[in-house]
Amino acid sequence: MKHQRTNPNDATSTGIRMTDLICFDCDGVLVDSEGLATETMVECLSALGIELSIAEASAMFTGKSAAHARNILREDLGVDLSPSMEARYDELLLQRFHHQLRAVSGIRAVLSGLEVPSCVTSNSGHRRLALSLRLTGLAEHFGNHVFSAEDVAEGKPAPDLFYFAAARLGADIRRCTVIDDSVSGISGAVAAGASAIGFTGGSHCGPESAGSLLAAGASFVVGSAQELAEYLRHQAAWSLTGI
Repeated sequence: MKHQRTNPNDATSTGIRMTDLICFDCDGVLVDSEGLATETMVECLSALGIELSIAEASAMFTGKSAAHARNILREDLGVDLSPSMEARYDELLLQRFHHQLRAVSGIRAVLSGLEVPSCVTSNSGHRRLALSLRLTGLAEHFGNHVFSAEDVAEGKPAPDLFYFAAARLGADIRRCTVIDDSVSGISGAVAAGASAIGFTGGSHCGPESAGSLLAAGASFVVGSAQELAEYLRHQAAWSLTGI
């Protein structure tokens, strides 16, 4: 199914809100990094004697801020990561990024075709975001419009990050569209009053991903950058170029 809807109206109907700002999550929407992050977490936990499958770790940590991940480790697994282990995780992840990180297929064309302002709204830290966007050649599309959970009191699923981005760019949050692959991101967008679009085009997404995003409040779920381009075109938010 191309677009999964919780709304009976068609995408071309006048019920779809016009967009003044598009907020892209980074990991899993712009860059195909979630699998790399999960593999790294599994490796680090294994060194501590905690064995999780890739699926288990993905369900626990995908889309979570660093602070939220620490809470999960402490409350669910009884682990407090030492500074040295956190540094080891960062080192291993950045190594994987340098060798394996790629932009999500087709997303570069989507960004090139946008005719409205866009930004990044991510639970990742600024250091990781800067590296991810630089390695994949996507940094030029955003300039300094890159916002992190480090910028606000609470990352997603709290709405703080979306309020912050909208305020910094002079946009009405009710006329913002959020593209996110995680339940945390969709929940935060809905709480902020933005339009929430689920994205399942990353390699980490499985058959259950669309249903989870819809349940979290996504209006639509798209399965690829090409489907995202079609949705945004129907939203009269962009010009279809290069796709």
